[in-house]
Amino acid sequence: MNILAISPALNSEDTIPELVARLEKTFDLEDILLVDDGSSDGTFELAKSLGINAIRLEINSGKGMALRAGFNWAIARDYDAVLSIDSDLQHPPELCGEFIREMKDTGADIVLGNRMADLTQMPKQRRFSNKTTSFFVRLWTGRDIRDSQCGFRLIKTEILRKADLRVKRYQTETELILEASRLGAKFSSVPVPTIYNGRPSNINAFAETLNYIGLMLSHPFRRRMR
Repeated sequence: MNILAISPALNSEDTIPELVARLEKTFDLEDILLVDDGSSDGTFELAKSLGINAIRLEINSGKGMALRAGFNWAIARDYDAVLSIDSDLQHPPELCGEFIREMKDTGADIVLGNRMADLTQMPKQRRFSNKTTSFFVRLWTGRDIRDSQCGFRLIKTEILRKADLRVKRYQTETELILEASRLGAKFSSVPVPTIYNGRPSNINAFAETLNYIGLMLSHPFRRRMR
């Protein structure tokens, strides 16, 4: 299976070298792509100097737009699947192999990271947002999705080719679950730890929760309620 690791990044020059070094244990450098979402620091130049692929959005457009740019890059180069991983080291790159094995063993179309086994390290606002969103995702899709907001995931490009992704920010990860469900994708998950390393968050948890709910209410795919 030909897999591309995609990392959306915003002002991440302090974590990129470690991220690449740890990803390189699973991926060749040519199979790593950093998508710079209009950083004001040296993220893009540093990524290029480390020998990985890098593309840059000239203005900050949101994580969803960065992911979509990465997905399109992978599709154009005929990758079988993409593994998305955040650039801030809140996802342990050493677990990438677990996602790949899970996809191969189960035949899943999308393997989601699940941080819900231990929430002690997750800030309360993020815990509320994630639990609320995941509840509605389960209700809407009928799928046992426990962590709808985890950006650490492996997706077959067959799904990405057909998915109609429209939102621009953090809701893209939830939108992708709704689209994959609409397309009849098979889901699986692997447990991952909750890691918060003190970096400032760009997420307003309450506002984003409302945005997530708005996305689900407006999305055309909803499981018929009984």
